Amino acid sequence: MADDAGGGRYLTRQDLEALIQRAAELESETGTVPELSERDVVRIASDVGLSEGSIRRALAEYRGSGEELLVDRGWLTKLVGSSLVKTTRQAPRPAEEVKLELENHFQSNESLRLVRRTHATSLWEPDRGLVPSLLRGLDVFGRGYELAKKTQAVELDVVPLGEDSCQITLTTDLRGQRAGWFWGLGIGVGVPLAFGATAVIAGSYEIPTALAVLSPAFVVGSMALARSGYRKAVDKLRMALDGLLDRVEHDEPLEPPRPAWRDLLK
Repeated sequence: MADDAGGGRYLTRQDLEALIQRAAELESETGTVPELSERDVVRIASDVGLSEGSIRRALAEYRGSGEELLVDRGWLTKLVGSSLVKTTRQAPRPAEEVKLELENHFQSNESLRLVRRTHATSLWEPDRGLVPSLLRGLDVFGRGYELAKKTQAVELDVVPLGEDSCQITLTTDLRGQRAGWFWGLGIGVGVPLAFGATAVIAGSYEIPTALAVLSPAFVVGSMALARSGYRKAVDKLRMALDGLLDRVEHDEPLEPPRPAWRDLLK
């Protein structure tokens, strides 16, 4: 902390952070901590020299961390990987405009239905109705319905960073695909091979019985293949999400070009 020529004091960034923290502690001890709106927070931050963009981005991250509707739980996360695929983008467009456009896209082009909505977050799942299921299965319009076919749920979070900018976060749940890779390849292939190898070794006089301890290697190998296959599925979906946010950022049509009829018949 340094004095200026007029007898006042300049505060460094470290001094400012320490003073704000101490003031908050003293205020909480009195039991009269006021509730502040986001507008008040932005105004106070600008008064102490913080840019509006920085404080709004911090608010977006804070609100997003507290309103997550999709949570990855379970032991499969350690064996195969997280079921959640998340991507975030900042777009130079108003938040309400982006939110409305994405929600219309989910309903019209991705065959998703709204399940839950909070302040800035909405949760979507594939529409299980008869007609939507038939449309996804036949896909006569060539839309792909990638989100509805490959994910269990989609979480959309759009937070304003300013009047003409926002932060978009898309989170998808791939529990179905992860379980398919684990049980189908990791367990469904590895375990029978391990038991088969053990039976062959135990029933043969020419193969040392001690080699039976190597049978679990089939399970380990199949699990490695399952993890590799699932990671490729995650990368493919993340690319699709990035492509969607690219179109949002550049204000392009969200629905990709439909293939020609001759391509649909191939």
